[in-house]
Amino acid sequence: MKYNVNTDTLEPSDDLINGDSEVIKDIAGNIKGWAGNWDAVYDNILLRAKIKEEIVKTAEKTGNESLLESGFTVLSNDAFHKISDSVRQEIGLPLSERVFPIWQKWMNQQIKGRKV
Repeated sequence: MKYNVNTDTLEPSDDLINGDSEVIKDIAGNIKGWAGNWDAVYDNILLRAKIKEEIVKTAEKTGNESLLESGFTVLSNDAFHKISDSVRQEIGLPLSERVFPIWQKWMNQQIKGRKV
């Protein structure tokens, strides 16, 4: 990732986009279904970013800053992993188009029960 001063954002490097990151290759090599499947690895990276973005947007929209705290992060990560495992068992990979809507439904149920 590289920091873009003009846009104040992190942007993926060409190495990351093209699957040439040795660190991510090492991580992916230890996960069933990801070894040698860069598209699946990158899809999961983007999925995790989308989930984090959704949490921030929801916290801003609802004014519920507790969604940004560690307690909710732990719950969210746990739900993400359980959902991903369920989808992986069903179709072989935790594809974002399957995982995200289920996780989003989980999050919406969680925030209904949380007070601002």
